[in-house]
Amino acid sequence: MAMPAMLGYQVQGSLNSPSIPFIRISSGIHAHTTISPANPADGSYWFVILDANNPLNKVKEWVVDGNTGNSAVPSGLDTYMSNPAYLFAVVTQSLSNAYVPQGSLYDYLAAHGASRQLQRLEALNIHSGCGQASRASYLLTGLGGPPNTVGTTYEVGSVNYPAQLVMSLMPQPNGKPPYSICDSYTFWVR
Repeated sequence: MAMPAMLGYQVQGSLNSPSIPFIRISSGIHAHTTISPANPADGSYWFVILDANNPLNKVKEWVVDGNTGNSAVPSGLDTYMSNPAYLFAVVTQSLSNAYVPQGSLYDYLAAHGASRQLQRLEALNIHSGCGQASRASYLLTGLGGPPNTVGTTYEVGSVNYPAQLVMSLMPQPNGKPPYSICDSYTFWVR
């Protein structure tokens, strides 16, 4: 049985203003859709929920100020992130390294797959001197599901460049949705 056609999946964070985070889903060399925050804001977290049956459909989003919202889980987020009917992404926009996740937000992200990349940014926040790592770019993406379960999530964190993840969205073996994230590159040369 041939492998079903996959979609290209790119998640891009932002390190410095004026760039904004985005998700790009492609189905051909000239066929792509870009999803970005409706109201982007520097120094923020973008929590975005996509429909796993139609990833071009942005179901819900939250843009949360990093200065005041880096320790609380946005109200209503768990309804989506704990449900395998959805794909999720958490992506930063020009975030000060001083506002990496803390408290309940850190615990929540860790329960949904955040790991070494976020831990590295946390360590840089604590151990580097003022101005050594002024901005952080982070992204976490995966298929929704109950916290602390074995699921597939992917993360990228950096203080040197915008976080970027390039993967694929894979349908079921019959070629039909729902889609899940696959650690594979999808591209076209013709």
